[in-house]
Amino acid sequence: MTMDPLPPRAERYDNYLSGLTKKSKHMPYYLSVHLVALAELGCNVWQRRKQPDLKVQSAKRRQAWIDQAKAAAQPGFSPRVAIVTGGNAGLGLHTSKALVEAGFRVIIACRSVKKGAEAVKIIEEDTGIKGTVSVMALDLSSFESIKAFAVEFKLLGLGLDVLVNNAGLMDIPFTLTADGFESQFGVNHLGHYKLTLELLPLLHRATQGRIIVLSSAAMYPSQGIPYASIRTKSGYSRLGYYSHSKLANMLFVKALKRRLDTAGSKVTVNAVHPGTCHTDIFSGNPVTKLATAIIKPMMRAPEEGAMSSIYVALAPELENISGEYFFDQSPRIPSSVALDEEEQELLWTKSVEFTGVDFEL
Repeated sequence: MTMDPLPPRAERYDNYLSGLTKKSKHMPYYLSVHLVALAELGCNVWQRRKQPDLKVQSAKRRQAWIDQAKAAAQPGFSPRVAIVTGGNAGLGLHTSKALVEAGFRVIIACRSVKKGAEAVKIIEEDTGIKGTVSVMALDLSSFESIKAFAVEFKLLGLGLDVLVNNAGLMDIPFTLTADGFESQFGVNHLGHYKLTLELLPLLHRATQGRIIVLSSAAMYPSQGIPYASIRTKSGYSRLGYYSHSKLANMLFVKALKRRLDTAGSKVTVNAVHPGTCHTDIFSGNPVTKLATAIIKPMMRAPEEGAMSSIYVALAPELENISGEYFFDQSPRIPSSVALDEEEQELLWTKSVEFTGVDFEL
């Protein structure tokens, strides 16, 4: 099948981010993360000028992946199953919608069942497909809630083919999760780490289980995760800890990929970066929320930002691709810290210590 052109790739953008980790050692996180955002906005504007029909081409690619996934479904078998955390809004909503169109039974996992039900209604109205998307309560800031979700889901007896770790927090005042960890690190990494390992045996039994983890170019400024202060307000930076959490997402992907390979599992795990999108993730800071409203024309729409998640979840050519970092449906080079195997293993050790859960198929 001939695929429509990918979004134009800005080599200057790639090169700039590759060098940002080293440069960020000498600047505060609020500055270095904002430099990432400026690079993202510049990339968005450049792409639209370079490819005026970018939106049309994106819609064609999306439909091609959906058609391929439907064609690959085995006749007479139950629909494949996907879980999307935070699937009730923004990127997660558009990812859930595409999976429903591709023939999956989709579970939207979110804190508010009411908001999840509203998302179910939107998806059913937009797609015309009824009864294949539902909502289950999940609070990623609570290990107890995560465990309860995993137990409840397993009791459904559905199996699991795709897990999209989409939900996240950004740029929020200092708070602690129910288990006493800084909330951005606690939700964005620890919550998804525990959820993934709780559900991993189901993914392992699937024909070809896939795990998608939303990371971000915000990982580049992080010099490493400050584990010693992950439970305290000491040294807290709103954007700094967001950067650390996105680095953790990438470190997790690399470390989990290695364990899956060693175990001989067909499960793949990849990270995706959606780009700077206009979603509710900016609502944690009133100043940032106002700023994003002003620069909205330069930002990506949520349906555009969801493209890489949809691609990594559905594209048949990625069946054996794992441990990568995708942006605009192309593998990119993550930060130098994310590529450090010692940092990957340190994150894993700390995650086991913090959650009490380790790799097991």
